[in-house]
Amino acid sequence: MKPLLSPSLITSFISITLFFCACANAATQSEHIGKKTSKEKIIWLVEDKVENIDLLSKSSAETSTASYIENVIIQQLTQYRVKVERVTASRMNRVLKNQDNACVANRAITKKRQQYSLFSDPQAFYLTHKLYRFNQQSPLPKNFINTNGEIIDLPSIFKALPDKTLGIAKDISFGSFLDQQIKQIKPTNIYYRGGSQRVVALESMLLKSRVDFVLALPVDITPSEAEKVLLEQYTIAGAPPYLIAHFNCSKGPSGQRIIKDINKILAKFYQTEDYYLAHKKWFSDKQLKGLQKFLAENFSENKYINPMPEY
Repeated sequence: MKPLLSPSLITSFISITLFFCACANAATQSEHIGKKTSKEKIIWLVEDKVENIDLLSKSSAETSTASYIENVIIQQLTQYRVKVERVTASRMNRVLKNQDNACVANRAITKKRQQYSLFSDPQAFYLTHKLYRFNQQSPLPKNFINTNGEIIDLPSIFKALPDKTLGIAKDISFGSFLDQQIKQIKPTNIYYRGGSQRVVALESMLLKSRVDFVLALPVDITPSEAEKVLLEQYTIAGAPPYLIAHFNCSKGPSGQRIIKDINKILAKFYQTEDYYLAHKKWFSDKQLKGLQKFLAENFSENKYINPMPEY
């Protein structure tokens, strides 16, 4: 009796069967690998301002303290898929409230923000905001200033000088203490500046006498040598001596995991020379020693900026 299938057909059938089996196996392996290499996504919010252009290229401690440290952290979050999105300062809060995997750097802790988001250990430290005047014809009245040369109370200046204007950046927190003082100043006395070059614009407005005062971080005010002579700088009495910036993520399981991983990276980074250098550029030797003393007194269980006397 003749066989039902010829040898050539049997060979072809076997070949086709093996081909499909191989394809199925490859697909299964591909799916397995895909699951294995899939990474949790972080929506990394970056404020749309000049300092943050090309954030991920800030690979030197000689650049902005905040941007450099932010870059270091992002580069080490290799277990995540980080997607950088440039947004306005006002939109950041909305995203943190509505997404469970969003993060932003360089934020002050406030009670309102803690209601809907989580904060890391310190990211960076800054000299607190100062009040600036430029090229004024007469000094500030003595009753505004205490024996330490500090402004006694910010709102009292604008109650006594109702025609003066304070320039401040829009949609940011100055820390709980100064935020409360700003709320006590009449809106007619405040000029809010937004946009990607808001800090640069405010300094320019002050130097051109378009506003009478500016409240800003010393790190953001960069006058020329000639302008320094005419620039007055005042600390506000009672304000914390340093502004502490943190990483800030959505409240929820994803945010908790991300903050935990960020804190692990920070704990190691605090011990490095680069973390020290990232701050040294913006502090005088005296100011840096003062910061280290402040940290030792207030955070004795942690070492954030280790003394490095050789620098």
